[in-house]
Amino acid sequence: MIIIGNLLLLFAGLGVFLIGMQLISYNMQNLAGNKISKMLSRISNNKIAGIGLGAGAAAILESSSATTVILLGLVNAGIVNLLQATLIIMGANIGTTFTVILLSFSYLPIGEFLAFLTLVGASIIMSCKTEKTRSVGFFISGIGLIFAGIQIMSAGISFLKDSPSFTNFIGSINNPFVLLIVGLFVSGIVQSGTAITGIAITMCEANIMPVVAAFYIILGSNIGTCATAMIASIGTQINTKRTALIHLLFNLIGVILFLPLLFMFGKRAIASLTTNYSASVLIAFFHIIFNIVTTIILMPFAKEIAALSKFIIRAPKNAPNNI
Repeated sequence: MIIIGNLLLLFAGLGVFLIGMQLISYNMQNLAGNKISKMLSRISNNKIAGIGLGAGAAAILESSSATTVILLGLVNAGIVNLLQATLIIMGANIGTTFTVILLSFSYLPIGEFLAFLTLVGASIIMSCKTEKTRSVGFFISGIGLIFAGIQIMSAGISFLKDSPSFTNFIGSINNPFVLLIVGLFVSGIVQSGTAITGIAITMCEANIMPVVAAFYIILGSNIGTCATAMIASIGTQINTKRTALIHLLFNLIGVILFLPLLFMFGKRAIASLTTNYSASVLIAFFHIIFNIVTTIILMPFAKEIAALSKFIIRAPKNAPNNI
C-alpha cells in the first residue's frame, strides 16, 4: 500500500506540473496571443529576425509546441510561408529552453519560494475581477504549480531511491536507443517534452538515473513532442502539414547529429562536470546546447529543409506552383 500511495503521489505531482504548464501557456495566449500572432505574421525572410521572433514567442508562451500550433494556423491561412515557418520553428526550439532553465532552479533553495507563487497567483485571482488581471494571477499560479509539482514528484519518488530492485532496473537500462524511445513515446503521450525533462531532473537528483541516461531520454522527448504539431495539422492545407513535418525534421536531424557525440564523449564529459554542477544544471545546459547548436548548424539550410518538406509531402499535380 505504501508503494501504491507513493506512486499515486508521483503521478499527482506530474498532474500538478502539467496543469501549471497549461495555465502558463493558456493565459499567456490570452494576454499576448494576438500580439504574438501579429508579430509572427509580419516576419520577413530575414533569418535572424525569424529565429529571434520564434524564440521570443516560445519563451513567452513557455512552449515551442504552443508556438508551433499558432504558427500552423498562420501557415494554414497563407500569412506565413514555409521558409518563414522554418526559421520561426528553429527559434521556438531555443525559446523553450527558458522553461528548462527555470526547472534547473527547482533543486536550489529558491525552489520552495517559487512554489509559493501558487498562493500569490491564487490571491490575485480571488481579489481581482477583471479578466486580464485574473489571467496574470493564473499565469503566476502556473509558475508556482510547476515547482510545486516537482516538489510533490520528489516526495513521491523518494521511496524508489531506497528500493534496490528499482534502482538496479533503471541503472541496467544503458542502451541509448531504448532510452531514446522511452523519451519519445512518453513525451508523445504526455505531449510535453518539458514534463519529461522535469521527471528526468527529479530522478537524477534522487540518484535513481545517471545524468547521461537523462540526456538520451531528452533527445527522444524532443522528437516525441512534435506529436502535438502533427496532430494539429490533421485536416489542414498541404503547407500546414509541411510545417508540422519541418518541426519533426528539425528535431530528428538534431538528434542524429548529437547521438554520435553522446556515444563518444557523454560519460567522460559528465564524469568531469558532476563534481562542479548539479544534475538539474547539467540537464538544463544539455537541453540549451542541443537546441542552440542544432539551430546554428541548420540555419544556413533553412531553404533546403523547406524544400525537403515539399519533396516528402508533394502537392497534387494540378495545384498552383506557389504551394
